[in-house]
Amino acid sequence: MKKVVLLFVAVYVGLISDIVPLVSAVDSPKGFAFTDKVVLAYYYIWFNENNWIKTMAEGGRMEGLEGLHPLVGAYNSWDPTIIEKHMQQMNRALIDALAVSWWYDTKENGPNHILDIVFEKAVAHNLKITIDYEHGRAPLKTVDHDLFYFLNRYKDHPAMLKVEGSPVVMIWTAWGHTPAEWQGVFDRLEKAGIKAFPIMSGSYQNGKGKDYLGPFRSLEEYTLVDIEDCRLADFMKTMREHIDDYNRTRGLKNGKPAQHHATISPGYDETKNPGRKTKNGGFKGAGWKDRTKFGVNYPDEPDGAYYRGTFEAAMSSNPDWLHISTFNELAEFSHIEATFEHGYTYIDLTAEFVRKFKSRK
Repeated sequence: MKKVVLLFVAVYVGLISDIVPLVSAVDSPKGFAFTDKVVLAYYYIWFNENNWIKTMAEGGRMEGLEGLHPLVGAYNSWDPTIIEKHMQQMNRALIDALAVSWWYDTKENGPNHILDIVFEKAVAHNLKITIDYEHGRAPLKTVDHDLFYFLNRYKDHPAMLKVEGSPVVMIWTAWGHTPAEWQGVFDRLEKAGIKAFPIMSGSYQNGKGKDYLGPFRSLEEYTLVDIEDCRLADFMKTMREHIDDYNRTRGLKNGKPAQHHATISPGYDETKNPGRKTKNGGFKGAGWKDRTKFGVNYPDEPDGAYYRGTFEAAMSSNPDWLHISTFNELAEFSHIEATFEHGYTYIDLTAEFVRKFKSRK
């Protein structure tokens, strides 16, 4: 144990020397109370001009964005003007917070640079920011480095998403490490002065999600298309039961109670991406077992019938937070971003849902 701690400290000492926090260490607001109702949306920052035109060389990968026309125009994710316009739409949708899809990368106009701009712009729009860390399966040394970079850099930023003073961090593919290994990650962060509020992102259906409660303070299922429409409410109620059971048996005793985070989504279709076959919950292709097709393709009925259905299912489980999957993952047709095809339909539906969610006692 002593050796592990010393190795960790050495890593962080080296990191601290080349990381300059965006703001000085001052007393910051505690953020949301544990019992506050919060609405969070996934936000993607990997789009560039090549995504909107078919100019890829033979064998190259082309995102399936043809036929989509965002109201902000074909955009680069690093453009501050675009981020500003997106945040105006988020305000119209009454969204509280964003989970920015992120991994550590210092290249020009890369994730680190764009994340800085997102934090900068969020302050004026009263939006709170965290990351959905994309490299949850990376070696633990990499995970330690990346999460420390993010949390140390932004923990005192006025736009940092916090619960009871603890900065929130979401982890994608967290199942790549055991619950004990994740507890070690968060313990090392706490030894470095950062007590995080971790959320397990998009990993509930692997069959072992509830085992991660303790290290993680909530579970979340990113996409719902693998769940038959008529079973959505039962699925979300089961998630709620797992949270309640954990809180009764462990969470309230160890001072780390968990929350129930439910997902709402307008749809999903990735079949325009080469090599990716998921549509309406059906899988066809090498290595996949054929499944009955569930759900409904995006876009669905003009009034957003599938989106409404996911919201009603979520509400039946008495959620603490709502996750919107997604604001702008256009390549998977799960977006609520305003487009010429659908205008502000999904933005305004979101605002309707948020009002209902927050008015429920």
